[in-house]
Amino acid sequence: MTFAARGGSQKRAEHVARAIEDRIVELGWPVGHLIGSEQSLMAEHGASRGVLREAVRLLEHHGTARMRRGPGGGLVVDAPSAHAVRRSASLLLQYQRLDSASLLAARTSLELTCFDMLVDRADTQSVDGPLLAAIQVESSMAGVEDSSHSFHSTLARCTGNAPLALFTQTLIEMHGEAVDGTAHDPEFQLLDAGACHADHVTIHDAVSAGNWTLARHHLATHLTRLTAETLASEDSGEKMA
Repeated sequence: MTFAARGGSQKRAEHVARAIEDRIVELGWPVGHLIGSEQSLMAEHGASRGVLREAVRLLEHHGTARMRRGPGGGLVVDAPSAHAVRRSASLLLQYQRLDSASLLAARTSLELTCFDMLVDRADTQSVDGPLLAAIQVESSMAGVEDSSHSFHSTLARCTGNAPLALFTQTLIEMHGEAVDGTAHDPEFQLLDAGACHADHVTIHDAVSAGNWTLARHHLATHLTRLTAETLASEDSGEKMA
């Protein structure tokens, strides 16, 4: 097969994958729903077996569908993974040589934007409970290594704005990867654990009391300390090297 032919097959597979994804969206994304067998999909899209299998590979990579083998098998609607999206974004930003200062500035800006959205809603009850639950988990240090349920991620999810929550979590995971190579929020590693937890409690208590201005001040101060400690640890590491 020539290079041009391979390129044509790839573009055809991308077109088929997009058509199937559009159909999934139109159906309302019914996870577990059988879209069709390999043979029926080949006929429906006028695609060769090779093109369809490449399209399926793309769908599985995107997390939108997967091929179920065996009797009654076929292409089944799947639930896309937010982690896969975050990982792709992380790799792209690393490729673009994102520096720590820019990463931290973006994280701070996004978290404060999330908080300002909560202030506009002024719905204390919908924020108080989730933040308190996050604090209770971290008080035992059991949830410190799960950044998806950290205090900061919880705050972002409370906005009800899925893109902001996704991007905030992406930056938190990138922050962790930059500090210690893991996707965990590194704040308990960079800041004194007791003081870090106390900061979260102080922010929550201000929110619970309806003092949004004070809560935002405490959050901004906490993020400023986190930025300073991250950059200081990075400088220290370079000097040691």
